[in-house]
Amino acid sequence: MWRVPVARVARVTPRMARITVAGPELADFDGAGTDQNVMLYFYPPDAMLPEPLTLESARAQWSHQRPLTRTYTVARHDPVAHEIDFDVVLHGDAGPASAWASRVAVGDPVIFVGPSPAYVPDPDAESYLLAGDETALPAIASILRVLRPGVPVRVFVEVADSTEEQPLPTEADAEVTWVHRDGAEAGRSDVLERAVRAASLPTGWVEVWLAGERAAMVAIRAFLLDERGFARSAVRPTTYWRHGETGN
Repeated sequence: MWRVPVARVARVTPRMARITVAGPELADFDGAGTDQNVMLYFYPPDAMLPEPLTLESARAQWSHQRPLTRTYTVARHDPVAHEIDFDVVLHGDAGPASAWASRVAVGDPVIFVGPSPAYVPDPDAESYLLAGDETALPAIASILRVLRPGVPVRVFVEVADSTEEQPLPTEADAEVTWVHRDGAEAGRSDVLERAVRAASLPTGWVEVWLAGERAAMVAIRAFLLDERGFARSAVRPTTYWRHGETGN
């Protein structure tokens, strides 16, 4: 378990906040990039936390003081500066993470547990296919940063509109398609699936990483396996959220 203060708060786009935590506490954080994540703990402001705060001492209080938890990708880890970025999609107070990211200030403590294992791109893949909505953007950006120079990669990212697009630096040979909902409700639009269906996709040994709303990921996975003949072992879908359920 980690308790680290907020060092910076910034807006990446109008609907995405970047919360940077920093401190010597992170000297031993084992960052591995790609889709590695941690679980954020959200306690009430008046919570009496045990000291020392450890995973064991926190869990010992769960019968009467259990935090809300949400899983978030480590958008960036700087082992030299001892910094971690969390990129949070903002949608009002509908979820604890969005409400927190809208109000958090420099100096506020952030409590989290992790990190998880990280996706390791197959170095033998001839090309890659990455697809997801805005909740997957931190992971997609991290994956692109570690792909080998010059390897072909097709990227599809669903966002609300053009203002939500952001740079995705990579040394890979990336072709990025931004897909806009343009007023459609997140989780109720098939624009991402339609974009993947309409595209000229790579052939040969293609490794696929998918993440986002559950129904969209199920539909894209089914298309790639059943209609395009992609290898089942090479398609890695992850549900980040479900329409109708309170998430981030």
